[in-house]
Amino acid sequence: MSDQQGPRRLVLHIGVQKTATTAAQQFLQANAGALKPWLTLFTPRKGTPAQQLGRRAFEYSRAPSAESETAFVEAIRAMKAELEQTSGTVLISHENLVGAPPGSYGETQLYPFIGRIVALLDAHFAPYRPEFVYYTRDMAGWKRSLHNQIVKTDGYTGTWDAFQTMAAPIADWDGFHARLCTAAGPDRVTAFRLENQVSRDRPGQQMLRHLGVPEQQLARLEPVVGARNESLNAGALEFMRRANAAGFNPYNLTRLGGLVAASQSLFSPSVVLTQE
Repeated sequence: MSDQQGPRRLVLHIGVQKTATTAAQQFLQANAGALKPWLTLFTPRKGTPAQQLGRRAFEYSRAPSAESETAFVEAIRAMKAELEQTSGTVLISHENLVGAPPGSYGETQLYPFIGRIVALLDAHFAPYRPEFVYYTRDMAGWKRSLHNQIVKTDGYTGTWDAFQTMAAPIADWDGFHARLCTAAGPDRVTAFRLENQVSRDRPGQQMLRHLGVPEQQLARLEPVVGARNESLNAGALEFMRRANAAGFNPYNLTRLGGLVAASQSLFSPSVVLTQE
């Protein structure tokens, strides 16, 4: 393998969901040109191999089977073909590379398939040896934000109380981190705390430092502007939860979710969500 064919260093930013991944991707993408001397960036833009890579990992974790594994492996190989055209440091960012989060499509545990996902990534990205980086968040705040997200986008029908009961055994990130380290080796795993993020409009800087981007270059990067993946207010969330339970087909439910997210001013911010 030539030094100019394929990455010298491959880093996978695997989320997790609800740790400002979308904002970080927007920030990175907006500054991709300025970051080019230090890294080549792949984010889940529509129709790209990076988008398919995360999507197939998510689908594999939802329903592990020979068919879903084959689809995931094909996505890894397609992404690897893109890597062959790069050199230096490569960052692939997709929050669904950890799999489905608790509450999403019946999942009740904290990324239980991460070991199998890592094994497939290692096997089919070889000879490239990926590193894994991810962000954590205070667990109580993360659960609240995650419940909002899976109601908004994943068809979850449970109230906040029901979600808390289901997720109660998940007390911290230690078990997930240990399983990821067992699968990849601790030398290939780095975790960052979202609470240590200094600037909300410059997300992902801890990760960029880890990738070797110098401080003077970080200071020159343009802040991210525009829409973020904000939580629904209480009324919009309860409306969406009930819509999820009403049996709409996924296409219409997705369109409805987008409309609700864009029209939150029409919904009360003070609805009590703990009652069925």
